[in-house]
Parts: sequence; C-alpha cells; structure tokens
Amino acid sequence: MSQTEQILSQLPGDVLGRLRNADKVWKALRDGTTEIPEVITETEEGLGTLDLDVVICGGTLGILIGAALQQRGWRVAVVERGVLRGRDQEWNISRQELEVFLELELLSTAELENAIASEYNPARISFFEGPDFLVNDVLNIGVDPVFLLDTLKAKFLAAGGKLFEKTSFTQATIHPDGVSIGLKVDQLEDTQVKARLLIDAMGHFSPIVKQVRQGQKPEGVCLVVGSCAEGYPKNEMGDLIVSFTPIQNQCQYFWEAFPARDGRTTYLFTYLDANPERPSLEFLCDEYFRLLPEYQGVELSQLDFKRVLFGFFPSYQKSPLRMPWNRILPIGD
Repeated sequence: MSQTEQILSQLPGDVLGRLRNADKVWKALRDGTTEIPEVITETEEGLGTLDLDVVICGGTLGILIGAALQQRGWRVAVVERGVLRGRDQEWNISRQELEVFLELELLSTAELENAIASEYNPARISFFEGPDFLVNDVLNIGVDPVFLLDTLKAKFLAAGGKLFEKTSFTQATIHPDGVSIGLKVDQLEDTQVKARLLIDAMGHFSPIVKQVRQGQKPEGVCLVVGSCAEGYPKNEMGDLIVSFTPIQNQCQYFWEAFPARDGRTTYLFTYLDANPERPSLEFLCDEYFRLLPEYQGVELSQLDFKRVLFGFFPSYQKSPLRMPWNRILPIGD
C-alpha cells in the first residue's frame, strides 16, 4: 500500500475514490477523449414573459455575484448542484482584496472580521539553492468559507433571491429575448426557468465550456495536491512559492504553506502540458508525501491529517474564453 493509499484511507469519505475519479478526468484530457456535450441550442422563437433577470449556475462563486446583483434590485437565482456551503478549507487572500465586500456593502466591518479565520506575516519566497525573500501582507489572510458563504447566502435570500440547491444545470436554449434554462432538481424532476442572462460559474469543467472548447487540449496545466494537518512544530510563517529540489520526473515542484486555524495547509504544485505521458494526480500525491518531511522538517508520523486536497487547472492560449452565443456569460476560472 502506497503512502497516499494509507493516509487517504484513514480520512472520512471516499477521498481515495475522489482522487482516482479526478485522475480519470485528467487522463481523458491528456488522451483527447473528453466527452463533448451539447447543452446549448438556439432558436428564433421569442420567449415572452421572463421569470428572472439573471440565473447563475455554480453556487460557490455564484453567491458572491448573486448577492451583489440581488442587492441592487435585479431578480437573481443561484443554482447549486449540492448544498450551498463553504468547504472547511480556508481561502487565502490579502486584506486589501477583502475590502471589496465593504465597498459593495455585502459585509459589515464586524462580519468581515468574523470571516477571517487566521492571519500571519511574513511569507517566504525561495528557489532551489537561492536566498529566501520575505514579504508581508500577501495571501496572509485565511478566510473561513463556511461563515462567508453562509452570511452571503442569508443576505441573498433576505433580499429576495432564489436559491436552487441539489439542482443541476441540464441545458439552455437561447432566444432573441432571453434564455430558457433547464434544471434537474434533486435528480428527480425537471424544471425550466426563463431569464435575460445565464452566468456560467461552473468552472473549466462546465458542460457549457466543454461544448465551446470541443475537446481542445489546454496549452498548460497546473496540477496541485496538498493537505491540512496538525503537528507541525513551526507554524508562524507562510510560503508563497518555494522550490527546494531540481527538476524531477520532467517537472519542477513548487510548494506553498499557510498557517490555518486548525493546523497548517501545505501544497505541492507543478506546471506541465497535457501530453499523455504526464504524471497522474495520485503519483503527485506520492511525491508530496515523500518530500513533505524534508520540506517542513517533520515526520509524517507526527502529523494528524485533517484533509487532503487535489485538483488541476487547465490554461488555454485562446483565453479568456468567448461565448459563441448571446445571453451567456462565463465567470471565474
């Protein structure tokens, strides 16, 4: 049993299964076998009366925009395929970037402070066999996504916004005067909502984006794995970007580390193309656990792993992505 299998099997939920499912998606992207859906169609027929101004598919990012639009008087619905709740993993950001919540009057000063779970200074930048550079006030704030999204969700609903939880986007038809959006509620009933604009906040793997990309391979991909754990002897500083090894497995490994409320979060990430021979996420996890003791000066046996994280982020030369239709706006990654 590998180190990855051993550690992930001890965590609640099928984390190892989710890792291997993510690897299937990554392999399909490398092999050029990604399924191409057809979820958007067009018609010249008028739609008539509209239910809403904006429908946002993708609740984690969507609730941020939805709350702002609803507060300004637009009729907004947010669609989330699960329950709209923030992850337990903190989001790192700079304090200056959080000011937008106050400027848009989405949060009070007290609410913003309550959303901050951790704060540290300084952060380190270091490259193989080079000196360390220390910087202040960059990604040094850890935001509690659970509190933040719960607060914005409550404000969105109080302002009259509509929230569709456990609801999946299925298709949309573009009309001259609006867009008809098909939704499947809790994997049971189908429903249609009619709006002026559809905002796609479902990310790179949105079925809408897949239809536009038509199986195009990305020019670059960032693979990332990491964890949050307790037991680190030193947890006062963070790392913005650190590399302490030469190129291995045709990859340059970069590391990040952030003090968190319930331990320390560390990430290993690397940049590569989508060649079929590139390594899997599970392989990168093995490398992460192999090198983590050297990186943080602590044995794996001393750590109590709370969460293990993984994912990949494709990037395209043809970016930002332009929609070939009216009335659909992609946002986010």
